Parts: sequence; structure tokens; C-alpha cells
Amino acid sequence: MDVSLSVRSSQAASRRRLEFGLLGPLVARSGNGVLDVGPPKRRVLLIRLLLERGHAVPLESLCDDLWFSRPPRGAISSIHSHISRLRDALEPDRARGGAASVLVRESMGYALRIPPEAQDAFRFERKLGHARRLLGEGRVTAARLEIDAALALWRGAALADAVDHPFAAQEIARLEEALLLARELRVTILMHEGNLEEAVLSAEELTSRTPLREVSWELLMRALYMSGRPAEALQRYATLRRLFSEELGMDPGPRLQRLQAAILR
Repeated sequence: MDVSLSVRSSQAASRRRLEFGLLGPLVARSGNGVLDVGPPKRRVLLIRLLLERGHAVPLESLCDDLWFSRPPRGAISSIHSHISRLRDALEPDRARGGAASVLVRESMGYALRIPPEAQDAFRFERKLGHARRLLGEGRVTAARLEIDAALALWRGAALADAVDHPFAAQEIARLEEALLLARELRVTILMHEGNLEEAVLSAEELTSRTPLREVSWELLMRALYMSGRPAEALQRYATLRRLFSEELGMDPGPRLQRLQAAILR
């Protein structure tokens, strides 16, 4: 067997075995279990590289992002040291002095060469989309299983180790919005299943988490109405109307107004 082919096959297998969790505190796993990726600064560096999904990040950008645009004099040396330690953790079988295949150096900077599905955030969004399609096809039970599997990937706050770093803010906001969409989709699926009591409880939790999000209130009102509790649905609308008046100086949107009118009829 060609030696170079064997090496490439081994490198590809190594990349496939790696998995990274961003939906909570950072976790890295290989076929041998959880990997020790080191202290907080090194964890933030790994998160920064993971967010690029294979694209290289310039060394100067890494320094700015890790030290809030005020890198110390030894920042570059520190980055190189962290990169070396990360390589040891991610590719423990790499020969001493051998070329890296996972955390690689390019002309533009450093990049992580891993498949997208190695990240739990990617798998979550894929499952969310799949659950939505299954529901659209009328496959309610399959949609429920898929959305539950998607939500089970969350272990805490998104990108928890980098929550104070500006570079992570946009991705955190995007993932948190996707999480809300997933929870709202689950309530919709519960209503399609006829599991109305759980739908009401889940929708109540959503309105508590995001009291100014109209979609969550709409789901709650629908779940209450379908449960044979129209008076409670109208009470929730009155509560939301007061909340919007106090916080935003406005009434709920047209969709909720139409829903209230439909319940009254």
C-alpha cells in the first residue's frame, strides 16, 4: 500500500473522530473520550477557530480577539504556544515534527480542518431544519423525535467560554435565536400531536423566557384555545397588551389581534 495514501487515510480518520461542543461549555472529544484542551485562553482560541468553519484566521486577528484588541507584547508567542498544545491534544498520534492535518498553518493564518458535522451547533441547525420539513410533510411523530434530539444537544449557554468576547457576540445571538425557534417549533409539533397540556406548559415557559416575543404568546393562546380554555387565552392577550403598553408604548401586532378576534368569535 502506498505510504502517502496510508498517511492521508489516517489523517482523514483522525478528523472524522473529532467532535466539538459549542452549545454550552466548550468540549472536545475524540474516539478515546474527552480531550483536555487546556486553560481558558486556549479554549477561547479554539472557539475562535471553530467559528470560521475551516477558514483561516490571521494571526493578528487572533491576538486582537483573544485580548480584546489590546494584545500584550508576547501575544504572538503565546498564540504559537497555544497552537502547539492544541495540536498535541487534537492529533496525539502525529509524528514529532510531522505536518499537522487538523490545526493547520496557511498563508492567511491558522485554520481547523474538520467536517462541519463535527460541531454540535451544525448538527443542531440541521436537525432543526429536518424537523421543520418533517412537520410540513405531516410526519408529526418523526418531527417530534428530531426536534427533541436537536434540543438535547444543548448543555448550557452557547459559546459559554467566550461569552465576554466581542467576536462571539453575533454567533451567540444567532444560536440563541435558533434555540428559540426550535422551542417554538416543538410547541407547534405538540399541538399537532394533540399533546395540548404539554404544549401549554412549554408555551408558558417560552413567554416567561422572552416576554416580549409575540410568537411565543401566539403559541400559548392557540394551545389554550385548543385545550378548551378560551377565557384563559383571552386573559393572556390582556396580559400581553398591558406588557406591550408599559414596555413598548404600543399594542400587540396584527397577527395577535386577529387571533384575539377569532377567539372572541
